[in-house]
Order: sequence, then C-alpha cells, then structure tokens
Amino acid sequence: MEKGLLHKQIRDFFVRNFDVRQEKEDELETIESIRKGIEFKGTNLWVLIFATFVASLGLNTNSTAVIIGAMLISPLMGPIMGFGLGLGISDFDLIKRSFRNLPRRRYSASSLRRSFS
Repeated sequence: MEKGLLHKQIRDFFVRNFDVRQEKEDELETIESIRKGIEFKGTNLWVLIFATFVASLGLNTNSTAVIIGAMLISPLMGPIMGFGLGLGISDFDLIKRSFRNLPRRRYSASSLRRSFS
C-alpha cells in the first residue's frame, strides 16, 4: 500500500466516524426550544406540579431515591439553560426573563410542597 493511500483511508475513517458536524441540529430550532422552556406555563407547570407531588411523597416516606427522582423530572433547568444561552449569544432580554422565572419556580415548588405535606 502506498503511504498516501493509507493516509487517505485513515483520514476518511476519522472524518466518517468522528465528525460532529454530521449530527448538528438546527440552531434556530434549539434556541426556540430553550426560549419556550423558560416560561412557567403549560407543560412545564404540570411537570412541576407532579414533580412536587412526587417529592412530597418522598419526604413523607423518608425516601432519598424518590426525592432525587423528583428533582430529575422537575423542569427547573429551563431558566438555567435560558440564562446560559442568553449569556452565550448576548441576549440580555433572555437573561432577564430567565432570572425572573427562576425565583418564581423556586417559590412555587416550595409552596406546593408545603400544601401537599
């Protein structure tokens, strides 16, 4: 085998298997999805209510695993990801909306948890 042919085969192998650009998602679609996840309404509200209910059950049964499961299903990552995206793309309105929704979610989760306990 020639040296050039082997070099081309190795390069083709790495391009074919390790190129991350092949699976790149649409940037605008991703940004819009994160923007929708910041708002505290619709599906996020229902998921938060059920996550709070699951966390309350975990607190009442003294089950650490159930409490951790409730933390995993809660939609609290929306404002955090919105803040990171806003910081990354220098969108200060997105950063402000993220900060406004983050404390609201914490307050809502703690007040709902008290009502179920």
